[in-house]
Amino acid sequence: MPLARLRITYTGARPLARPRRPGPTLVVALGETSRRPDSTAVVTVPWTRNERGALTGLKTTSYAENVVALAHAHRHGASEALFGNTVGRLCEGTGSNVFVVLDGQIHTPPLASGCLAGITRALAVEWTGAKETDLPLDVLDRAEEVFLTSTLRDVQAVHRVDDRELPGAAGPVTAKAMRIFDERAGDDLDP
Repeated sequence: MPLARLRITYTGARPLARPRRPGPTLVVALGETSRRPDSTAVVTVPWTRNERGALTGLKTTSYAENVVALAHAHRHGASEALFGNTVGRLCEGTGSNVFVVLDGQIHTPPLASGCLAGITRALAVEWTGAKETDLPLDVLDRAEEVFLTSTLRDVQAVHRVDDRELPGAAGPVTAKAMRIFDERAGDDLDP
């Protein structure tokens, strides 16, 4: 069965109307998509997320920074780019949240890092017992496993970070997280 992506954008302002006719704007976009591969490659980018910015934590339609980071990722054979924040902590991807496994325990950056409070992220934290932890960006050099979460990825293993190959397509902790997410998400289509 084909998959689709539905994006609903509702703004409090009406940028396309004359200033004397204020009001909200609603944009509904639908497009075809495909199931993501079970694992992917990611790269870190030299640009940072500002964890103290005025728009931190908001999902906006301002996507230019992410487009530049994704182009960098694609030039390096990866599907996602990971950002650190202004204090050198791991933050998030362009459209995903990042999780790392250290000593068999799942960790993800806290919202204070500047990452988006994704719904899939919240479910993965709840269902896997992941800990929100301030993590230096170089944790990616020593993490046993890395995975991403997002609406279209669910839980997706990472097999390469920059030039570092991780063992297997999905390590045992990531495989278990993927299994738990698939089972729990299937139990309630609107968690």
